Amino acid sequence: MGMGEINTWVLIRRYDKLGDDDTNLQTSLERLTFTPGLIIDDVKSLIFKFIDVEDDGTKVLKIRRHDNNLIPLSTLLNGSTQKMPFIIDVVCVHQFCPVERRTVLPSYIDALNSKFTNLEQRIEFAETTLPDVTNGHINAMKDIAVQLANCVDFLDRRLDELAPAAWKSQLESAI
Repeated sequence: MGMGEINTWVLIRRYDKLGDDDTNLQTSLERLTFTPGLIIDDVKSLIFKFIDVEDDGTKVLKIRRHDNNLIPLSTLLNGSTQKMPFIIDVVCVHQFCPVERRTVLPSYIDALNSKFTNLEQRIEFAETTLPDVTNGHINAMKDIAVQLANCVDFLDRRLDELAPAAWKSQLESAI
């Protein structure tokens, strides 16, 4: 065991392998070893590889504490003991709750379509006006720079006109 490895004991229950007439649930107590700093997608893919199941969207992992409460996947990175392992239930999508046909009112669909269309139009308008805003901002900055240059030139001329001769000689000797 390397430094910083996280040992997590899990009880894997394979509900996905239950047949219609099969009442024997396959369970196995296993030790998973994680390295710190894993992201959740990596943890999920490691579990799928460990239990030899393809992550194709047909299976769901339900992570539970020893008291059978559902917990987030990231909790596995805290580690556990062999006496109080986490439980991973592997189930098929819609295995215990059949898919029901749902009806959505046509007016609701029309309202959503109009909202999406309106949102798309607003985004397109914002995208087309954004370059104009940046060009306008650049032009405004150029105008301000020209005005500042004019002010500096004016102040420079006034300084030359009004400065005493002693100041001018000191400035020329310093340069």
